[in-house]
Amino acid sequence: MAAATIIEELEDVISRGTSTRRVETLRRVTDLFLHDSDRYTETQIALFDDVIGRLSDAMEKAVRQELAERLAAVVSAPKTVIRSLAQDDEIDVARPILMLSAQLDDKTLARIAETKSQAHMLAIAGRRKIGESVTDVLVERGNRDVALSVASNSGASFSTKGYDKLVARARDDDTLAECVGLRADIPPYLFRVILANAREEVQRRLIASATAREKVHLSGAIAGVADRIAVGASGGDRDYTAIQRTIVVLHAKGQLDEARLKTYADAGQFDETVCALSVLCGVPVGMVERLFLGDRPDPILILSRAAGLGWPTLKAILRTRPGGAGTSAAGMEETRESYDKLTTNTALRVLRFWQVRESSQKVAS
Repeated sequence: MAAATIIEELEDVISRGTSTRRVETLRRVTDLFLHDSDRYTETQIALFDDVIGRLSDAMEKAVRQELAERLAAVVSAPKTVIRSLAQDDEIDVARPILMLSAQLDDKTLARIAETKSQAHMLAIAGRRKIGESVTDVLVERGNRDVALSVASNSGASFSTKGYDKLVARARDDDTLAECVGLRADIPPYLFRVILANAREEVQRRLIASATAREKVHLSGAIAGVADRIAVGASGGDRDYTAIQRTIVVLHAKGQLDEARLKTYADAGQFDETVCALSVLCGVPVGMVERLFLGDRPDPILILSRAAGLGWPTLKAILRTRPGGAGTSAAGMEETRESYDKLTTNTALRVLRFWQVRESSQKVAS
């Protein structure tokens, strides 16, 4: 009876009603919907969707905000109305929907993130769950506040591309670096990139925050990456002068390629392998040697990806390391998974960091 009475009034209210009467009717219809929202059929919800949408069209901000706040947490809320409110240019209207509504799919959220304000993106970044296609946009287009919010959100999922961008943005931002480094789902190879670029105090906080089980792994990451890429650290006693000269000549003639490097590695020629990687990546041979002698293979993965090497070549290179650390079948499989996830852009950024760091050390000395 109540529904029938209200429906009879609608056409008159929509076509000839005053603003005050439209607001009153909108509230009555919304009350009616909320009273039994979990019991309505799809057809009934569609009717409410049409009615509420027509009544709220062109309403003032305060009325739209009130409607958004009332419908945001309702699981069965009318979809068209929800999407309209979510895309409202007024952030006070859109915010509760963007943060709470379960009616917004990833495609809709991504489109809003692509077209609306930083405040809209910040609201999306606070959702309980956020899919990869949405975080891709937030990390790419969002300002620092958006990046910090989504990086701190444990319910946010990141694609390889999204994590790459997030790690790149964290390079010059200690707070963001810490937020990213503390994420439970950060891939180990990217965690080591964060450590390699982070200041010492950030490294200490990341290690201190880890569980007892993780501390062993993370400390190894610092020892195997950050400390060993310090260009001021002492290298080995090998004299690479003659071999380095030969490799440079081959490179100048266009004869230093992946096939030749793999031949060196397959033959167990450590010195030739180190010198070839040094020339291909444009880093000092002493640094490459230190990375080869480190506890973990991760820095070699970065060099290899930066040089565009395939897995068979990298596998051969890893076997030339003294002691063959990490070359068991299980160790190789784990390394291959890390290598597949490591992108060229990430590797080149880390490599550039190493090169700049070396130049700075030379100037300082």
